[in-house]
Order: sequence, then structure tokens, then C-alpha cells
Amino acid sequence: MVCPDVQPDDTGLDEQALRIDMAAGFRWMDKIGMADLTAGSLVTRFPGETDFMFTHPLGHYFDEICASDFVKVNFDGEVIDGSNHRVTFAATNPAAHVFRAREDVNAIIHAHAPAVMAVSGLECGLLFASEPSFMFYKGISYLDTDFHFEDEYCQKVADTVGDGKAIIYRNHSFAVVGRDVKEAILRAYLLNQACEIQLRMMATGAEIHQPSEQELAHHYDAFFGIPNFEYDGGLEWPGVLRRLDREDPSYRN
Repeated sequence: MVCPDVQPDDTGLDEQALRIDMAAGFRWMDKIGMADLTAGSLVTRFPGETDFMFTHPLGHYFDEICASDFVKVNFDGEVIDGSNHRVTFAATNPAAHVFRAREDVNAIIHAHAPAVMAVSGLECGLLFASEPSFMFYKGISYLDTDFHFEDEYCQKVADTVGDGKAIIYRNHSFAVVGRDVKEAILRAYLLNQACEIQLRMMATGAEIHQPSEQELAHHYDAFFGIPNFEYDGGLEWPGVLRRLDREDPSYRN
């Protein structure tokens, strides 16, 4: 079933377009190895919205999620549209706390990418030793894992993320935040790529070259310090949609 057209909200965003981006995000994460049976999530809201957000139905696999599947819930995780579906507290409660704390964040991904899961168990954490890792020179933090995701812990999640981009849950996996789906997807992709490269470096047994703080700051500026340029996924996202449309456009349903 295709979702009916929905009028834009006050921000000018269209609910159907948001749903399509969310479905594309799930399908793309499946393609790049971030799916883990029914575990993981992508939760979004309209910018500045504090009454409701969108999440996926509990039990759906990433590769089958469609735009019409998403459930509207309030910030207490209660379903307000889509009552025939269950949702997961482990997705909605951390997202609600982060959204309340960060006006600029409108998408949060929590996924179980094997490379990031491996790095999450290393004392050294993420090493800033590859191009994708440089994005996280500023804005990555760490938190011990608590799988219950009660309010006190979810507040710790929001506090630990702070004004950053990503959080690594020790001995578990990760979450990334973004202003929209495309930015969150890009950050998830680059974090996973950075961890994959690090593991390959470590597997050689050779000493890993660590750039100086000055070099790291210079590399970081290539992502965020160039005037009139934002590395926010906007350049890559149309290509993601084109590939999904070629291979299986059912995510739009």
C-alpha cells in the first residue's frame, strides 16, 4: 500500500518524503552490512517537533521496511498513529532524550555494524588513523552499555552525545545523530568504514601511524572548515535513492 499524499508541515517538509527517506535509510543500512535481524533503529522527527516522532515497527527486517510501515509515537513512546504495530522502547526512549537535548538533531541511528561492534570492545576505541575517522576527531564519545534503556540511562546517552556526532556503546555498538536522514546515514557509513579500516590495520601487526593533533585538526577542517561546503550527505543521498530505485523501489510503498 502506498501512503497517501500528506501536506507539508510548518517547516515545509512532507511526511511522505520523510517516510521515503527513512525507508531508504533502512534498506541502505541492510546493503552495507548494518542490519542485525530485527535489532537496530532509525528514528526521526520534523525539525523542532517535540510532540511526536517516527519509528519502525518492531519485528520488521531492514530489507523489507517500506515508507508506509513507520509508526508515529509521542515522546513517551506511545503509539499515536499506527496502532496495529508494536514499537521498541530501546529505539524511542534514547531518541526522545536526544531530541529534547538537541534542537538541531532530527534523526538518530542505532545499528549493529560488526566492525564498530569490534572496536567498541577495544580499550583504544576508535583510532584517528584513516580518512573516514577524521570526521570524528571532534564529536565522538563513549558510554558503558545498559540494554534496559530506562530514563536515567537515556539521559546519560543524551549527555554523552552532547553536541557531538556519534557515541560508541562500550562492548556493544554505536549511535549517530544528524540533522536529517541523509546526514545520519553518512555518519553511520563513515564510522563503520573507519572501524573496518582500523581492524585491517591492526590485523597486520605493524605500528599504526597516528597523525599529530595539528594534522588531525587540518584533516577535520576538510570535512567542516571549507566555506560554502557542508559534508552532510546531500551529495551522496540522490545516488543512494537511484541505486535503490534501480534494484528494488518497493521501499517507496
